[in-house]
Amino acid sequence: MTDVPQPDATGWQRVRRARAHELVIEQIEAQIRRGGLQRGDRLPGERQLSGLLGVSRASVREALRSLEALGILAERTTAGPESGPVLASGPSDALSSMLRLHIGLSNFTEVEVVQTRLMVEEWAVRDAAVRITPDDIAELSAVLDRMDRPGIDIVQFNALDSAFHNGIALACQNRLIGHLTGALRDAVERHRLVAMRSFGPWKQVSVQLQTQHRDILDCIASRQPDAAAEALRHHLEHTYPGIVGGRPGRSSP
Repeated sequence: MTDVPQPDATGWQRVRRARAHELVIEQIEAQIRRGGLQRGDRLPGERQLSGLLGVSRASVREALRSLEALGILAERTTAGPESGPVLASGPSDALSSMLRLHIGLSNFTEVEVVQTRLMVEEWAVRDAAVRITPDDIAELSAVLDRMDRPGIDIVQFNALDSAFHNGIALACQNRLIGHLTGALRDAVERHRLVAMRSFGPWKQVSVQLQTQHRDILDCIASRQPDAAAEALRHHLEHTYPGIVGGRPGRSSP
């Protein structure tokens, strides 16, 4: 049996593997999950964390900088090895950032992430078709209208694309689903842009994608959960034809 180091009375355990700064991040994430760290709590200083985890202060410093850049930790107002950063008080931003970081560091394959995204978003569109409000529909329609503006480039379109899909997830009134949807989309953003560029002339591609988006929204707005899920699957089949398998009777353009 592998000798796995156990946390001591402080809740921290010594790090004994490579890529120490990533493992320091994992330790901080574990403290948050266990409730050892909560909003507004101050972490131990660099020197103390270095001693608790058995890693260099440089590794601790690199981990803290990464977490500060993601908004999980607030910027320190005092300097020095004894000063510790504070866990951000904005739970939504911190949660989104931690999910993005976790997915990014875990080396999941594109196939795994896209398949998980399909399962999450299929559930989301079904639930949205039951719970969505007129205000939600209006906001999603406004996003699609912005995507229809002449001259919009692929990067701007992609950002609004994310806002559309995330908006559907948030319409479920389940914040975790909303944050998870955003994290999964961000994890494969580079692949998504490559796929969008490979479909052909951008103007034609954007029109085709918008047709699919409006099909999804129309099904949600008309309270058709099954049709909304099918429209979402068809949309992802088109974007990831080698990953999202088709169903009998369906074909991707």
